[in-house]
Amino acid sequence: MPRWLRVIRGMIGTGLTFAASVGVVSSVIAVLISLLGGSLDPELFRLAVASAIWAFPIGVAFSGVLSLTARGVSFDKLSLPRFAALGALGGLLLFGVLALNAWDAWSVSDAITNAAIFVLLGGGSATGTLMLARRAGPVIKPGEESRSLGEG
Repeated sequence: MPRWLRVIRGMIGTGLTFAASVGVVSSVIAVLISLLGGSLDPELFRLAVASAIWAFPIGVAFSGVLSLTARGVSFDKLSLPRFAALGALGGLLLFGVLALNAWDAWSVSDAITNAAIFVLLGGGSATGTLMLARRAGPVIKPGEESRSLGEG
């Protein structure tokens, strides 16, 4: 399989992972807030779904940035702060694309709020992804060579 196809497959997989994890976390938060508030608020669940939808392109952008910046570095050598920073950068990239299209629709406070949400969503998702990957353990068996991120 060509390298570019493996990178695209990885980007889509990372986007789906981000979307699923953000969807679960935001749904749990929405349920907890609804239970504590005593009533189901449909707006909270709409926000949970919207968060999961926006997490997909953030995950794709994060994966693209990761594939460009971590070429030749093994997965276990990447630090949690670097992963968080790359995830935040992915969120910032998505915010930049949206801000170019919504500059006349957003107030300054809306733009700052949206930027903070996308940066936190990206950084948090990337951190959670690395923690989950480390907890899952190595996939390779003893005697096999570890492949770097640039190799797939």
